[in-house]
Amino acid sequence: MDWKRLLSSKRLGRESERSSPRPGRTEFESDIDRIVFSGAFRRLGRKTQVHPLAPNDHVHTRLTHSIEVARVGNALGKELGLRLAERLAPYSPNDLGTIVQGACLAHDLGNPPFGHTGEEAMKDWFELKGPNLFKNLTPDHRHDLISFEGNAQGFRIVAQTENHLFRGGLQLTYATLGAFQKYPWSSRVGERKFGSFISEESILEKVADELGLRNKAASRWSRHPLAHLVDATDDICYAIIDLEDAVELGIVPYEQVETFLLGPFDGNERVKIKKTLAKGDSHRINLARLRGPVFAFAISGAIEGYMKGYDRIIDGNYDGNVFDLLKPSDARKKLVFGAKEFGRKHVFHDIKKIEIEIGCYATFDHLLGEFCTAALNQELSPNLGDGRGQAAAV
Repeated sequence: MDWKRLLSSKRLGRESERSSPRPGRTEFESDIDRIVFSGAFRRLGRKTQVHPLAPNDHVHTRLTHSIEVARVGNALGKELGLRLAERLAPYSPNDLGTIVQGACLAHDLGNPPFGHTGEEAMKDWFELKGPNLFKNLTPDHRHDLISFEGNAQGFRIVAQTENHLFRGGLQLTYATLGAFQKYPWSSRVGERKFGSFISEESILEKVADELGLRNKAASRWSRHPLAHLVDATDDICYAIIDLEDAVELGIVPYEQVETFLLGPFDGNERVKIKKTLAKGDSHRINLARLRGPVFAFAISGAIEGYMKGYDRIIDGNYDGNVFDLLKPSDARKKLVFGAKEFGRKHVFHDIKKIEIEIGCYATFDHLLGEFCTAALNQELSPNLGDGRGQAAAV
């Protein structure tokens, strides 16, 4: 793949217009503003990251998570840009950082309330009620509803429904849309995770064609090279920050998390970091002081893994995690994957969290019943009779 095509500043829905950025402001910076000032972004403030209905505002929401991911993504993008500077002209390392930052800000826009549990509750409702309610839809559109996927809903929001309805959505640049696509294939492919519903499949194809993404099979393309950085950034942030939230909520003791986070560092570095920590009951202060060196350590691993796999990534032959490109013994790989495992083992099955999440099934049962009945009872206008309004009215 070619960086000049991959970094296209052409806008979805405004392809015929010539780019005319203001002095000192790039099209990619404009993408960030379009996302941040959107209603979809504001709604992340009331959406769960991991712990629903948290008792205090120290616990992350999807909004605070997205902002943090964006800042780490900007650093990763700039670092990659510095390493590839000669290949990127006329684009700069700052452009790469801005594109990754924009995609990171948008990466969770399609997630429903209650996080992944909400996603499962929606799938469960559609699977039980959908066959009778949506019997007039095509099999592909029924599958989209029964297999509701937050990543595909996010693509639908940014490319279709937010701001310019069915005229490009937020009308982002193709480069940002490409970096946003963690799973650049449609639901038609049949995988559990996917990046586009049938209703947006033609837009995904259009984005892939503009950027020169490799067509790997029907309705499936290779990842944009910057999408790997968005994925790695999300991994770094949620894996580590989830542990901070668990301490805040009393699910795990601070000492256990401190021991885990310091474990991958060598002896001298561990002693140096421990000297910065406060004494006594100051877990918020100490977690903030730990975060810097831990994030820097993980970021260096993400960049090294990326560069090890660069040839495969730029050829469109790698869709995996950049940390998997590091040696099994690499402490940075163990840190990120170990943090995920720590969360699965000690955090995600907390009884208080599960008790609240069970209630989301009743919530979605009521809301979806009302919304879907209303959508199916209203007369769809003729210009929505091509399938866009059928599945999407819900």
